[in-house]
Amino acid sequence: MKQDSHKTLKHYIHLRLGRGNIIEVLRSMFVKAFQAKSAKEFWNYWNPVFGYYMLFYFYKPLTNRVPRAIRVIATFTVSGFFLHDILLWWPFCWLIAYKTHFPFGTVWFIFLAIIMLSLEKIGFNTKKYSPKVRVLTNLGYLSVALGLTILVAGGIKIIISYS
Repeated sequence: MKQDSHKTLKHYIHLRLGRGNIIEVLRSMFVKAFQAKSAKEFWNYWNPVFGYYMLFYFYKPLTNRVPRAIRVIATFTVSGFFLHDILLWWPFCWLIAYKTHFPFGTVWFIFLAIIMLSLEKIGFNTKKYSPKVRVLTNLGYLSVALGLTILVAGGIKIIISYS
């Protein structure tokens, strides 16, 4: 990839969240993400550091070969697996229980991607609503995906216990 083919990480973060010290940038990340007018916009503001690498080193290289919906689901799957399961959750589970666990982050992020794409497809957004309603809508979006993940994890646990 050419050096000048995309913006630097610093420029990308400034573009997404504005300038300031780390506290101001983190505050901006939360405020902008939760007041976003759509699920897609939410992800444009959330975790810009990881988002930068996923965008330029995973999502964009697939652009000419893979349909957008598959790229989105693949990007969310990789993010859920590597950032949430492998990096955060599995080491904790291994230290506590000496075993791996259901890939909760991966499944949650797959549901997030599917819901985001579905909302886009029907043209759902909250442009006309107040920031408070947008916050509740985005929390609802995250919660629905989380609830579906809990249902899947519980269903798998039941299936395994009957085996």
